Amino acid sequence: MKYINTISLSFIVIRTMNLERTLSFYSALGMEFIEEQHGSSNLVHHACNLGNIVLEIYPYQGTLVNLENKQIFGAESMLGFNVTSLEKTLCKLEELGIKSKISSKVKNSERRASVTDPDGRVILLTEISSVD
Repeated sequence: MKYINTISLSFIVIRTMNLERTLSFYSALGMEFIEEQHGSSNLVHHACNLGNIVLEIYPYQGTLVNLENKQIFGAESMLGFNVTSLEKTLCKLEELGIKSKISSKVKNSERRASVTDPDGRVILLTEISSVD
């Protein structure tokens, strides 16, 4: 009998060049963060429970890569979130100066938009029906 491993995602860590701006961005999506510090580390980060997944935001402490005179950070990753009101979410982001690109393609009657977080990560937002 073949062993099949059951696997699920438990946490995502993102690092940011601008902690306050990034926290504001993800808070505008509806996330609530708590400040955490693990073990004897002095490094404070912020965490948010998203169902069975924890999103942690840490301050970036490395060296920024310079490619062809462009400073690139975060652009290599993409995150997707389901939201109950795309319109309200985009309004909150617009208050922070974040522009959105609304998809003209509708998949399974879901509306979608993409935005870019303060570190250059593409964030895909999908409006889902709330379960009542």
